[in-house]
Amino acid sequence: MLFRMRFIPLFFILLSVAAPQVVAHPHSFIDMKMSLSAKQNKYSSINYEWKMDPMTSADIAYELKGLKPDDPRWKQQEAIIMANVLMQDYFTDFYYQGKKVSFKRIPDSYHLEKDGFSLIFFFTASFIQPLPIANSHVEIQTYDPSFYVSMTYPNIQQITLPSEIAANCNVSLQEANITDSMRAYAFSLDKNDTVDEDLALGKQFAQRVDIQCP
Repeated sequence: MLFRMRFIPLFFILLSVAAPQVVAHPHSFIDMKMSLSAKQNKYSSINYEWKMDPMTSADIAYELKGLKPDDPRWKQQEAIIMANVLMQDYFTDFYYQGKKVSFKRIPDSYHLEKDGFSLIFFFTASFIQPLPIANSHVEIQTYDPSFYVSMTYPNIQQITLPSEIAANCNVSLQEANITDSMRAYAFSLDKNDTVDEDLALGKQFAQRVDIQCP
């Protein structure tokens, strides 16, 4: 079940409708879009759009069946999802000039939408301190630490910068360099297996967004 009416960290998602033969990590898939916002030539916030695969969406979609987005029960489900994301600091490592940057603990906004058989979760998180864009280097990784959930950008077009700087900054999307042994270990894990925390498994499989601005 995914984010039912109780607090469950993202990496404990249970695919109750998954096929029995699907046992290897990852078990669930999220396609991401990300954009950065700016104010007064400084990065101010990061905006995410997370699209869950149909099987991952199925349980929560059942909870929302027949409800409209303004229904209190829909709002409650949105809040539960957001609370679980906050428990893991937005599942994001954001580095500015080589130093990890913190987000505000309260998101600017969030909401949940349905798209066919999939659910999409939108949210915006602001930085505690705005970050000057000029002569900056940013690195971003978004991942589930356990690698129970695969969180990926389908392509670089899913990553956008503020229009006023997009033409001058360089954005790249780098795939993780995974060893055969690590890949074999991850894919051998059953959904009930406990991942060795020291391996930082999800981080090892995480894509890296690299942004260079003059």
